[in-house]
Amino acid sequence: MAYEKAFTVLRMTTGLLFLLHGLAKLQKGMDAVTQMFGDLGLPWWLAYLVLGIELIGGLVFLLGIGAKYAAWGLAGVMTGAIVTVKWKQGFIGGYELDLILLAVTICVGFQQTKARPG
Repeated sequence: MAYEKAFTVLRMTTGLLFLLHGLAKLQKGMDAVTQMFGDLGLPWWLAYLVLGIELIGGLVFLLGIGAKYAAWGLAGVMTGAIVTVKWKQGFIGGYELDLILLAVTICVGFQQTKARPG
């Protein structure tokens, strides 16, 4: 029981982080975000895909409905962030926080759902 409560807190906190990152992109303006993606050598449309995954995935993590499925999209976003941006910065001050978010999303993705009685 304590494990389930702790896992719920971890999932919800992670969801809040992703949701706030998506909202920050909207606040910054998608023109600036697509420009940043372009400067990284990524296609501009990927900014909208990442935005959608962060907003929807973050909300789903908060609510806990379908989080197991949203986890894989969020894991993809974190993998992309590590590979395209953070890796060259090294572990400390680079990808260490992204790595823990990746680990949490993978754990949520592998979470077993309980069979409902009846």
